[in-house]
Amino acid sequence: MRAESLSGQRIKSEERAQTFFNTSEDSSTVNNIGNRVVGTVVAFFGWLAFVVLYLAFYAPNFSFWQSLAVFIASGSIVIIIVAALWIKWALH
Repeated sequence: MRAESLSGQRIKSEERAQTFFNTSEDSSTVNNIGNRVVGTVVAFFGWLAFVVLYLAFYAPNFSFWQSLAVFIASGSIVIIIVAALWIKWALH
């Protein structure tokens, strides 16, 4: 009797998890959000690596204002990429 009770509780908790994560209706939504999060993290760390390498190797050749311009331009490009990743989800 106890095993049946535990089995029933497990099924109910799985149903609640499916309802919460909406996996039974549209699992592609969850995957799309996951891909967007991964893309955002990759874009951020890629930009961070670019900034570190730029400061280490190229910044001494440029003035402060030129380095600031490169920093702002590269940051703007990353913001545009991340916005492009999320805009479809935001409008959905």
